[in-house]
Amino acid sequence: MKIESRMFDENNRIHIQANQPEQGKKASGAAKKADGRNVDGSFLKEKLDPIAAKREEAKKRAMNIIGNAFCSDRQIDNDLQKRQETIASLQTERAGANREIGAIEERREGLKEIYGISEDSQEAKDLALLEKEVRANMPGSDVTLTKEETEQIAQIKENGLSEYQSRSLDMLAGEMPYAQTVYEANMQIEMENRVISATKLERLKHHTMADAVKQADEVMKESSREITGMLMEDAKDHVDEQQEETEEKAKAEKEKQEAIKEQIDRTREKKKENEELTEHILEGTEQVANIESELGDAQQEIKDMMQKMKLVEEDIKGAAVDETV
Repeated sequence: MKIESRMFDENNRIHIQANQPEQGKKASGAAKKADGRNVDGSFLKEKLDPIAAKREEAKKRAMNIIGNAFCSDRQIDNDLQKRQETIASLQTERAGANREIGAIEERREGLKEIYGISEDSQEAKDLALLEKEVRANMPGSDVTLTKEETEQIAQIKENGLSEYQSRSLDMLAGEMPYAQTVYEANMQIEMENRVISATKLERLKHHTMADAVKQADEVMKESSREITGMLMEDAKDHVDEQQEETEEKAKAEKEKQEAIKEQIDRTREKKKENEELTEHILEGTEQVANIESELGDAQQEIKDMMQKMKLVEEDIKGAAVDETV
């Protein structure tokens, strides 16, 4: 059936995905975000078991629906079969009872020959009227007596029955059990036929198996829609997680870049300070050099002066010696 084929194909697909990870990865890798970018489908692997379980559950529900409908139909078929068998048995029983009635009628005809009764004799006519009374009282009989016939029968009985009439009526009374059997068989056969006809008509109205297959197919479709929803929700959650992770990484990278920028800025500031300090040092060194140069010049002048003074002193001393001499 269509539903069984679909469920078999779905079950095989899940089995293949569960036992062939590479194929699962290829299938899941085909999932895409709304913006068209590929999404890593490896996270779907851990979802295969719940999905397979859900699909298996839907398959069981569908098969139960079909199975129940099949069992219901099978019960109906079995019931119809039993009723047909009952009818056949009743027909056999009825046929046997009719054979017994026929045999009694043959014996009654033989009795007529034994007694030499002609069909147009008054004895035969009176017997026919008495026989009608007996048959009117048989089960299921549609024979009825008129008022005149009832009065005639009473008169015949009052006048007394002949030996032939008594024996023939006794033999006719022997048909009563068989007539009862025929009547009951006919009633039950009629009832069984009514039930069979009503059951077949009801079956035509409800289409049990067709409705069950349709319902089972809808169960599988609903399961597929739910599974698709699960996959879409899982994919969305995974994309959101990836997006959040990407944003966190971007934020961390931005913070890292900002830290590096701050470090570079501090280094530049430090370098600038060092350059300014170096410039101050160089300026100070130059000043010191100028001072040292000036000191050197001063010292030289002092030395020159001292030298001059020494010469003057010696000259003074020489002059003093001269004066002493």
